[in-house]
Amino acid sequence: MIQTPRYVLANQPRAARVERTGVLVIGAGAAGLSAALVAAEHTDVTVLVRGCLPESNSALAQGGIAAALNDDDSPRAHIDDTLIAGAGLSDRGAVSALAYNAPGLMRELATLGVPFERDSHDRFALGLEGGHSQRRIVHVGDATGWAVIRQLIAQAQAHPRIRIREGWQATDLLDVDGQVIGALARDNSGVWARILAEATILATGGVGALYGLTSNQPVALGEGIAMAYRAGAEVADMEFVQFHPTVYRTRAGHGFLISEAARGEGGILRTTAGERFMPSYDPRAELAPRDVVTRGIYAAMRRTASDHVLLDLTHLPTDLLAHHFPTISARLREDGIDIATTPIPVAPASHYLMGGVRTDLHGATSMPGLYAAGEVSCTGVHGANRLASNSLLECLVFGKRAGYAAAQESADCRLQIADYPVSQNNLQSKIYNLKSNWRSDLATIMVSAAGPLRDGPSLRMGQVALNMMPIQANPENGDAITAANAVLVARLIVESALRREESRGGHFRSDFPQTREDWHAHTVLRRGQAHQLVDTVAPAMSHAAD
Repeated sequence: MIQTPRYVLANQPRAARVERTGVLVIGAGAAGLSAALVAAEHTDVTVLVRGCLPESNSALAQGGIAAALNDDDSPRAHIDDTLIAGAGLSDRGAVSALAYNAPGLMRELATLGVPFERDSHDRFALGLEGGHSQRRIVHVGDATGWAVIRQLIAQAQAHPRIRIREGWQATDLLDVDGQVIGALARDNSGVWARILAEATILATGGVGALYGLTSNQPVALGEGIAMAYRAGAEVADMEFVQFHPTVYRTRAGHGFLISEAARGEGGILRTTAGERFMPSYDPRAELAPRDVVTRGIYAAMRRTASDHVLLDLTHLPTDLLAHHFPTISARLREDGIDIATTPIPVAPASHYLMGGVRTDLHGATSMPGLYAAGEVSCTGVHGANRLASNSLLECLVFGKRAGYAAAQESADCRLQIADYPVSQNNLQSKIYNLKSNWRSDLATIMVSAAGPLRDGPSLRMGQVALNMMPIQANPENGDAITAANAVLVARLIVESALRREESRGGHFRSDFPQTREDWHAHTVLRRGQAHQLVDTVAPAMSHAAD
């Protein structure tokens, strides 16, 4: 059990104006914008954006979106591939909703103007990625996420019932007797507001930046998960962190993702000496699921005493590289690498969290008034390991579902939220002095304790180190608030990883290397309660309409 105060703020801000909205959406990636657009058909919507609108993990997504659009393919085959990748923990109902909604959604996006690649017959040009049995990845070169986000942003900005507020930091969810009624947030000048809403949707993204080298945005520290956990919502499967096998470290030290599609189109992984190694590690070679490829790369790096391997695309046609990977080509050219002639140095980096705030098929959490969608949520789609190109799809499908369910709750809301005071009670913890390099300290702990290869002693050492870092902050220090949220989420990951004494999907423990049937269950954490093992992701207190 992780002991944590109810609020991240050690004391409430002296003055905070009150604002009201029908639905409050925290986050503006594909899930948040999809939710906002659907909810706005029924009520007024306020969207809080941490930075600027394009800054989301969704906008960085390169590979594409999975959908069964080929005559030889079917949603059922898509379901089967997703269930296999999920290592026994995917929820079939959630996966079915994902796969059966995908084809129509891709056609809808194309109609809205997303310029998906087409073949010579003007059909969707479908790519192949690891874990998929068919070509089913629709894409816009290697910048699919940005192409989708651009359309969603334009729609949201044009909608008369959507108010977008950039540069806002949400810090705590507000509730009355267990019903969420909005959030406490500060704008980019440090002015505080209590935004009261009849329904609140978390769409704050994942946790990749906890690990330093990542394919994610720097703000991807899991703050929405921390907010939900402190408020009393259930979080599930936090131990399942996916590491993308092929991330390039830029000269500035940042992670730049080399799309899964690069291996799907024939890219070969080699050691620094030029030896191909994946076929001897797994018969699916470079097209094995990401966790398998990641461990294969780690084994090769250890064997060769190197901090990277090489992704070789030099044998592929130059016109294919130019057509499919223009963004990757241009970015690496800035660092002096021509992918047509030079293999790319890559290493695994944190990429995606399969766990998150526990929801049902409509985005409803265990707390009335609170919904979650996208990477912040745990719908059960991904199980223990996400199948490539299902992430944007999940954001779009379940973002819409959460938006509709939240709008319905807003319409049916019986609470007169303006009449309810916000509790000031808070169990304070010690406020430690925040180090300026807290991000690198946290990343060092997380890579060592809860990286791709884990064991009990390392996880326990990580617990001790994290317990020495703050989980509360003063209202005047936005960076300290961010740090406190990040530390809490790191503790949730380490706690869950220590509890699960087996290896499954994105969670691999060298001291428990086998998958165990008695761990065919989901790890659920809730503030003030001992951890639970449950058979289904959907929370028992789910309250969304059918």
